[in-house]
Amino acid sequence: MGIKVSYVTVVSSLLAGALGCGLISKDILRTTFNLPAKTYSFDTAAWNLPMGDIPAVPCGDGQLVADCCNPPAPLPPVDCSVNSFACDNSVCALHVPVSVSQVMDLKKEVPALSSFSNQSLIDVAITQIKYAYSSSMNVDLPPVDLYLAPEGVTSASDPSAKKFGRTKTIPAGATGDDTVDLDPSGGAAFTDYAHHFGTPFNFIAATTVVIPSGSPIPSGRVNIIVQGTATAGI
Repeated sequence: MGIKVSYVTVVSSLLAGALGCGLISKDILRTTFNLPAKTYSFDTAAWNLPMGDIPAVPCGDGQLVADCCNPPAPLPPVDCSVNSFACDNSVCALHVPVSVSQVMDLKKEVPALSSFSNQSLIDVAITQIKYAYSSSMNVDLPPVDLYLAPEGVTSASDPSAKKFGRTKTIPAGATGDDTVDLDPSGGAAFTDYAHHFGTPFNFIAATTVVIPSGSPIPSGRVNIIVQGTATAGI
């Protein structure tokens, strides 16, 4: 009975032998590439915020208001299904979770990877992740958490979403750039998705804006552009 040996098996064996004997440098089989830049816009116009100022409402033990969602009369009722209110540092505060999702398709968006097969088992490592920001908001934007998730998952609260990194607080009206603080497991999470780089995945940016009663209602928006470099190889 004849023995069939696939072309891939032969080539893989030859490469392994050549690498092991030092005939081919591993650097030849690696490439450095720019990650596709992704823009996230946090626009207060889409946050369903109340009109006008919110008077300061003390809350907690010993205060008139114990539950910010159910204040006693004659205070007006609060619909917490629309805007989530909670006692925060002894004052009722509006909690606004905001999230933006972008699809990352390395196979289509990174020309440097076009020579690899969709199913190539490549070794991927993050080199650098940075972000640029521009704010017209009248208040600071809290640190933004970045997540990686399967295509179709757009919520950071989904169990399949993996923490990737975090930005710093973005001051009101500021413009600048900084480096993303990678989560301890962020590099490994990216490698898991990039390993099968022919399959698109989602890059999610999420934060929760806390607006204490008695403080200005946020207006304006913040644009964040996340970009970076990585290396990949067989």
